[in-house]
Amino acid sequence: LEREPSAVVLVDVLRGNLRSRYPDLADADIDAAVERILRPQGADTLRRNEAFHTGILTRGFELHVERPPVVGDAGGAGRHFLSGSVERDVVHIHPIDWDRPERNRFHVVNQFHIAGPDRIPDVVVFVNGLPLVVFELKNPWDENATVEDAHNQLQHYAALCPQLFDFNAFCVASDGNDARHGMWTAGMEWYAPWKSVDGFNIEAAKTGAIPTLLNGLFPKRRLLDYIRHFILFEVDKTGIVKKGAKYHQYFAVLEAVKRTLAAFQDQHRKIGVVWHTTGSGKSLSMAFLVG
Repeated sequence: LEREPSAVVLVDVLRGNLRSRYPDLADADIDAAVERILRPQGADTLRRNEAFHTGILTRGFELHVERPPVVGDAGGAGRHFLSGSVERDVVHIHPIDWDRPERNRFHVVNQFHIAGPDRIPDVVVFVNGLPLVVFELKNPWDENATVEDAHNQLQHYAALCPQLFDFNAFCVASDGNDARHGMWTAGMEWYAPWKSVDGFNIEAAKTGAIPTLLNGLFPKRRLLDYIRHFILFEVDKTGIVKKGAKYHQYFAVLEAVKRTLAAFQDQHRKIGVVWHTTGSGKSLSMAFLVG
């Protein structure tokens, strides 16, 4: 997987995946799509991250292409291109095939080196060459290591290599015993354990275990579903705040979506009740449900 030392995107992987999913596009069009993906617009890292997540990654984008007009029968026999003229077309490009995970390329890279001192995240998860998840893992045999130390290291990376976080969906911080996920912009108090694999059986421990996090959030289809539907950017008078669902919101919304669809298909309007405690994220759950 060759790349420039300072790059954070596996460009050849990205280009190859686009080529396989959009075989009718010319090489120049694929290059233009790659260039659009690599350069989200924004005055700072958070705004570039928002532009990438909402305007490129999750919704895709329109690419204007030129094609030579084709004449001939509809079945393809006798078709040929007219030289000297072009037809303009618009193709909607998705960097990720959200509905068919098997059409994407996943890489999990250990000790991903980014040019410069002290810029080696422990684990980076790439989807189609895009660095969407960053893990920072502290030594579980070091009695002084804490999950807070891992979180601090993530903040250190955000300051030293902000280009990595132009593309980041979320992060994981762990001391080997306690594992928590959160947005790269968030303080430690907002990092949370993922405490269920199926949404019904809850991990008994007070902290979140790595196996539960991996089995509950990182199966390919679920990871893509979470990134696509359960991360949002709130804009208020104080600025932009990036937020992601906790495990109880994720599973509650999935169940609510199923009940909602069934209710409307059966022409019954009663769906059910999701019980919340104060501060558990009711408004965000409703936003995720509507989305």
